[in-house]
Amino acid sequence: MKNNQKHSEKSKYSKRTLEQRAATRKLTTRIFVGVSVALVFIFIVFIFVTTNFMGSDSIVTETAYKTTVSDTISTTGFVIRDEEYIDNTSNGVLAYQVTDGDKVTANGTIATIYENESDAINFQRICEIEDEIADLKTLNNISNSVNVGLDSVNNQLDSRLVAFIECVNKRDFNNITGIENELLSAIYRKQIITGDQMNFDTNISQLKEEKAQLESSTGDSIGEITAKNSGYYTSAIDGYENIFSIDDLKEISYSDIEDAKPADVDESKYVGKIIKGVNWYLACPVTAEQAVAITHNSFDVSVRIPYANADLIPAKVISVNQFSGEDMAIAILQCNYMSPALSQIRNEAVDVELNTYEGLKVSKKALHDDYVTQTTYDDNGNEKTEEVKVQGVYVKYGRQLIFKQVFIIYSDEEYVICSENPDSDVIISGSTLTLYDEVVVEGDDLYDGKLID
Repeated sequence: MKNNQKHSEKSKYSKRTLEQRAATRKLTTRIFVGVSVALVFIFIVFIFVTTNFMGSDSIVTETAYKTTVSDTISTTGFVIRDEEYIDNTSNGVLAYQVTDGDKVTANGTIATIYENESDAINFQRICEIEDEIADLKTLNNISNSVNVGLDSVNNQLDSRLVAFIECVNKRDFNNITGIENELLSAIYRKQIITGDQMNFDTNISQLKEEKAQLESSTGDSIGEITAKNSGYYTSAIDGYENIFSIDDLKEISYSDIEDAKPADVDESKYVGKIIKGVNWYLACPVTAEQAVAITHNSFDVSVRIPYANADLIPAKVISVNQFSGEDMAIAILQCNYMSPALSQIRNEAVDVELNTYEGLKVSKKALHDDYVTQTTYDDNGNEKTEEVKVQGVYVKYGRQLIFKQVFIIYSDEEYVICSENPDSDVIISGSTLTLYDEVVVEGDDLYDGKLID
């Protein structure tokens, strides 16, 4: 009986203990959850306050570098020239004495006629030997000159080597022969200047012997083909010769260019053509907006024809033709630079460069408005100061930020070009952006004189 009573009391005690422990665990859990929620809330408030009110000393900078940009119109250019076919009056084999892009005089020889191919090949080799002898004689004279320095020769050699590599990479086979000859000439010049080659007398003698042997085995020519007028020679005939007159350039419309078709030409009747005169023209389709930009620009522009010539070609705007009923206009550009490749082109991709801007490139993210002090004087010499809002950038100078006013000369979607030397009356603060400045592009709470880590 006593044992049962003790067991019953023990059971009641155990049950109360379990209930107390469970209650304690629930209380502990509630406290933990409450504390956790409070900590999270405090953290969120801390981030909000520090982000929106306290600012940050963390900044990102970019270096201001000099760059050059242009207002460029990408279009196509239809080449218009004053061209004249050269009749093929030969009944034999032709040995050409000119190549594409060569300038010829009126009645100048285009090709010499021989009875057979062997004589024609020998004659062309004789002409090459004469040119080589003339070049070597010129190089011999360098050894007697005191005006040619090694640095000058090395610079010439480097530039010719770079030009040759670029020509090979671009597969510019029209110009590669001339550049190769210039490179060899530069190599020979260095050999003479450094004493590796005293002269080229031996080479000249060998070439003269080869020339004499060829002349003895070559028959006389049976005629010549000459140019009626002076100009540039090219062997390319495409049927577009003179479908547009040089005298009617201002009358050419967009539809005229679009509808242009080549004429059927029997190329066997001709040995090429002469591009008469110095000037040739590009007819470039442009939009109405581009036409306005060209019209408002100066007459002098530059064009780049990437698939024919790597260099910028000076050009002049002759007219911008836009006729009623047509959305597109035609810009007529005049050029006078000639090369073997340019003598053969007709319809090519063209980049027309209008205005060119040179200055310091800055990200648009770096631009800010701030106040600077402007000091002026009245007629009596009394000083007056006022705060003026200007546009500028913050520059990192040691551990401090300095506000510098900028004068923008070009603007893009992502960056601006700032004048490196603006007029003094434009820069009110007296301090503007300079080359290699560390410009702040990201940061909070920026102001002139701020100390940073």
